[in-house]
Amino acid sequence: MKIGIYISGLGISKSNSVENYAERLKNEINFNTNGYQYETKIEKIHYSKNRESTVVSIFEKESPENPVYKFYDFKYNEILTEDFKGRTLIYKSLWLFALVIRKFPLIIKRIFIPQNYSRPGQLMYVFSIFLILSLSLVLMFPAVLEATGQFLENGKMTELRKQIPIGDLKYISMKGIFIDLSEKHHINIDFTSLSRMIVLFTALLVLLVPNANTIITDLATNFVCANDYLQHGSKKQLIQGNLEHLVDYITENEKGCKIHFHAYSFGSVLALDYVFPYGIKASKNALQYCEAIITIGTPYEFVNSYYPEFYNNRQTQPGDQLQWLNVYSAADALGSNFRKDGIAGDSEISFKGASNKPFNINYEVYPIGKFSIIDFIMLYSIKVHDMYWDENTEGQSCLGLVYQEMKGKGLM
Repeated sequence: MKIGIYISGLGISKSNSVENYAERLKNEINFNTNGYQYETKIEKIHYSKNRESTVVSIFEKESPENPVYKFYDFKYNEILTEDFKGRTLIYKSLWLFALVIRKFPLIIKRIFIPQNYSRPGQLMYVFSIFLILSLSLVLMFPAVLEATGQFLENGKMTELRKQIPIGDLKYISMKGIFIDLSEKHHINIDFTSLSRMIVLFTALLVLLVPNANTIITDLATNFVCANDYLQHGSKKQLIQGNLEHLVDYITENEKGCKIHFHAYSFGSVLALDYVFPYGIKASKNALQYCEAIITIGTPYEFVNSYYPEFYNNRQTQPGDQLQWLNVYSAADALGSNFRKDGIAGDSEISFKGASNKPFNINYEVYPIGKFSIIDFIMLYSIKVHDMYWDENTEGQSCLGLVYQEMKGKGLM
């Protein structure tokens, strides 16, 4: 029995769910078989006292008791973000801004001294977006205070003008701002140019980018929590321990199984962390049962460039004995092609210390070209990261190419 462990990207959305992922693979099986009709069945299991997994079986209509492929999902988002998700938006923005500033010297270094296979332009783009989004909200806060202060001062001046004849008091100073109250002049309050620019930029962001507030909040939460995992190992023991519990549950309940990791975005960081462990020996389950890993939009180069110690000193088993499929888009600012350039083609490098190179699968939904300022404002290179499938499971997706390669390599 072939078993897939699906590890989604950061954030929780229906399009990223194991149910939709399995449905897309089922559709590809139906498209490529001679009249066989396949369906899915969903159930819930508890692999430990407090942890649940959604299980999706793909089977022929005539043989529901004999699935051809089965998925278990690994839910880690709640574990990773539980200490941060209840924070306010200004708190999250301040943390995101602080992280970008702390990484700034390394960002500049990567522009002039890039690693031999990193894409400094794309990675600089990501941090630029992080900086602008966080800065807009961080600076929006004093802009709001400024506007509020001016509003209150206008109210106070109105009261003063009712009580004090203009002829008796020509100038009144409040909070260091001199306001001319003479009959020959009108009240003139000069807002700072910075406040105007902040308000204008934030307004444009909200107007031009759909769900901008959600994007900013999720971006701050996800990046800060991911940084804590990568930089300090925060929640790593708990997450990897739970993943091991899930693998153990599968090997005990699915006799003769072969496990495939299907990992998207940050989920691929966790999967690579499991199959190339640091500081511990590879588990017996990993050595005996893991057969393949499929990474989709993996931010390997991003992590390796800005967290250069994270992938050092890894155990290469069982990772270097796995079949590895890597799906990427050249337009994706976070995806990795495991090459020394930013173009489509076969992989040239692998995980540090590993002997097996990933089999690259290039998937594009839009012609690759030079990005304009409009693309920059609209966050296109980050949006491409979500274009490996559509929200509707009936549409095309990268799983069409994944299925063909899995079939050809004996993984289906």
